[in-house]
Amino acid sequence: MWQPSVHLTGRQAFRYPGKDFRRPALYNVSCPLAMEVLMLWNRWFFCLLLSFICGLPLQSVASLAAAVETPTTASTELLLEPGSKDQEQTNKEIEQLLKSIETQWNAHNLDAVMTFYADDYMNNDGLDKKSVSALTQDFWKTYPDARSSSQTREIRIEGGFVTVQSRDTAVGTTAKEMPGIGTKGELQSVSEGELYLKKLGPSWRIIGDRIDYERVRVSFGLAKQLAASFSAPEQVKAGKQYSGKLELNLPAGLMAVGSITSQPLQYPQPNPTDAWRPLDGTTLERVMMANSKNRNELLMATIGVTNSARNSLMGIAFLTRRLNVVPTMDETQDTSIVTAAESKDKAESKEKSESKEKSESKDKDKEKNKSTDKSH
Repeated sequence: MWQPSVHLTGRQAFRYPGKDFRRPALYNVSCPLAMEVLMLWNRWFFCLLLSFICGLPLQSVASLAAAVETPTTASTELLLEPGSKDQEQTNKEIEQLLKSIETQWNAHNLDAVMTFYADDYMNNDGLDKKSVSALTQDFWKTYPDARSSSQTREIRIEGGFVTVQSRDTAVGTTAKEMPGIGTKGELQSVSEGELYLKKLGPSWRIIGDRIDYERVRVSFGLAKQLAASFSAPEQVKAGKQYSGKLELNLPAGLMAVGSITSQPLQYPQPNPTDAWRPLDGTTLERVMMANSKNRNELLMATIGVTNSARNSLMGIAFLTRRLNVVPTMDETQDTSIVTAAESKDKAESKEKSESKEKSESKDKDKEKNKSTDKSH
């Protein structure tokens, strides 16, 4: 069974065109004459405002504004760090690497794909390189025609480390038909996340990745045309309640049964255990509790499409999505931080108390010795 929690889809370099900060986005002016009129209006409005606040003659303020007017021909694009030739070369290397990963992934070449991973790879779900390899192999067996494509949103270079932000999609068809329905399943997946790379010798290797958002749908039979949505929060605190909601738009003459489950992400992923419930309306909602172990979770909504008598299964769909669980600081940790200043006083008080006890103990020993001497 495919584990949608792991960021396995290939990546293809894509760059957005640079933003033009010289054009006020609020007005979206493209006509040169309109732009000139707008800039004159902005200039004189500024003069009026400054004249009103400072009590200066309007002519004086206008002269000042003309002196500080920004040239329209100068580029004002913000660059926190200027690019270098080394960074340009690194950027080309990363783009080529991403294309190679996607090519080998779509060719289902497991050995080639795993060479892109560092031996100490670990993702934000706690899976290592060995688990990802087994997971990828299982996925390709389940969906032998699976293909993926990626759009790189940003490449950040920090010396020997690189972070790639991407949006990945995958499609495929199951190898086997669903028993009782007689059709193969169709896979649709979309995810967004980050890929972390490190320069190891002459090559770049994947040392980790994280998924911020992910939705997957696998449909069989009549469920392929079913309009359904599964909503839930993308992030929740550990040990806190949240709800998942399934909404359907059933064709006339059809009924549905369904369930909503949640499990901490792991490999291999156990099968969810939850009884199907008849959907009398178009909505099924369930309140759940996030695990307290800070493990990300896999949410799954299962929909069975039946005839009006609910005695014949005509389609089934699995809608999964990711829930990122963030740690919650417990009360003892919180108290220790808040009362850190007080802990020093407590320690000093304890030392004084122990010193006093030792002094009293010595006094008692002296009294005991005196009484012993008198008895002799």
